[in-house]
Amino acid sequence: MDEETITYELIRRIQRDEEKLSKLTKLPDNFYANVAKYLGQKRNLAQNKNEKVAEVELKNIERLVEDIFNRRERKTLNHALIHARTGLPAENMGDEERTFYENLVSIIKLRRSSSLEIIFTKTTDVPYLKKVKFKESVPEFVAMDMKTYGPFEIGQEASLPQENAQILFEKGSAEEI
Repeated sequence: MDEETITYELIRRIQRDEEKLSKLTKLPDNFYANVAKYLGQKRNLAQNKNEKVAEVELKNIERLVEDIFNRRERKTLNHALIHARTGLPAENMGDEERTFYENLVSIIKLRRSSSLEIIFTKTTDVPYLKKVKFKESVPEFVAMDMKTYGPFEIGQEASLPQENAQILFEKGSAEEI
């Protein structure tokens, strides 16, 4: 879309379109930069005239622009999820939105591939647990399987990863059952 003159009516139309449609609408070129200039001009007018009407109009414009931004942000997130799952590309993004979108897609794809790989990989690498009986008090500790165990009292029994059990055996803190 070519660059259009930013007006309240144009901003309101874009906001209504974003509200109605599930996909991103096409924005005029340099939309956000031009809106920033437009808001700057409106602020100057409001200060020079010191009118309440101009201030109210300025607040309404800011509210509409924020709503457009929020809706487009949410749609961009949704499109990134869809793209990561299906490969379907999104349309009608500005340069800044495209960068955001591409970063999201790469993060989502990385997370999906690593998480699903872990979920679907069949492993026989389950930590071997040893049953031990404590000969002395042992404080709480994080074991090789990254789980927290303890604290333990004399005579208490527990199942621990083999490596940790071996350390306790060598120290004389526990014995194998």
